[in-house]
Amino acid sequence: MLASAVTRGAVTIGVGAAGGLTFFLLNLPLPWVLGSVTASALITQLSPFRPELPVTWRSYAMVAIGTMLGTGFTPDVIARAGTWAVSLLAMALLSLCFGLFAYMVFRRWGDMNRETALFAAMPGGLSVVTMLAEQYETETNRVVLCHTARLVVLLISAPLLIQWIAGIDLSAANRTAFSTPEAFDLTEHGKLALVAIASWYAATRIRFPSVMLLLPLLSSAVLHATGLVTVHVPAPLSILAQIVIGSGVGARFASYTLRQIVRDGWLAALVGVVLAADSLVAAFLVAPFAGGDVAPLFLAYLPGGAPELGVVALALMIDPAMVAAHHVLRVCLIVAILPYAAHRVGTPRTGSP
Repeated sequence: MLASAVTRGAVTIGVGAAGGLTFFLLNLPLPWVLGSVTASALITQLSPFRPELPVTWRSYAMVAIGTMLGTGFTPDVIARAGTWAVSLLAMALLSLCFGLFAYMVFRRWGDMNRETALFAAMPGGLSVVTMLAEQYETETNRVVLCHTARLVVLLISAPLLIQWIAGIDLSAANRTAFSTPEAFDLTEHGKLALVAIASWYAATRIRFPSVMLLLPLLSSAVLHATGLVTVHVPAPLSILAQIVIGSGVGARFASYTLRQIVRDGWLAALVGVVLAADSLVAAFLVAPFAGGDVAPLFLAYLPGGAPELGVVALALMIDPAMVAAHHVLRVCLIVAILPYAAHRVGTPRTGSP
């Protein structure tokens, strides 16, 4: 059974890597994420193979991404963190508006009950959303599909809009890691690796949503903010983590028929387009008051997964620390508010605590 899971996981990674390499050679944006998403999703619909990753593999990727995001918290970044208050408040208000808008859309046009519409409308936090959804009369498979379809739209639209906003050369961004690799320092990289491993070990013993991302992020941020470590995660590990995340997103489509994807996916994708446009408008409006650039604010406001959008910020080098801080706050808000909202709106599933 273990060998079968490992084999299936290895093939899934291979498929994702092939898609990532294809996107990279074609100079497409976010090749290792979008390429692996595309390849895995296509395989689920065009072949009998069902891609799937062992749960621990995604955990390892989350640790790597959290560590990478933490490297952005340099002393200079920490010094200007106080200026994020306005944008953090705007993000919290936007998240509430996004959730209400998506809830009304799914109730009106998605033929969903209140519980399913509520969980499908959450602007991120899929791990806590699915965990709590199973305790209520919710069609959990539809919730996951809506989150996945919206996330795919955001991952595709984000780099294209950022290229328009900031004039970033996406092709050059793809090759930066290879053209200017960071020299490997056994001592410095060794310290970073030990802290990442320690964070993973501690996270396995803490019951909290997204802890595999948040704890390594915090640990790495402390190291870099204090100047104890200045190096980054090596490029090959960064790419592998992106492939794991992308392959995992694409593999979710294995649970659905094309008819199911069309039924709910189109509406969730449309919601994603509207929310991406709203995030862009909000970024332009808030930027003058927050004293920041539009591009990182746009990424910070997008209602998607923290690890996936964190990868976008890392790949394009768009203030990943600021983007991560906003998405971490969003996860905390969802953790705090969703149980209360579910209790008010939902009907507990029979036998649930």
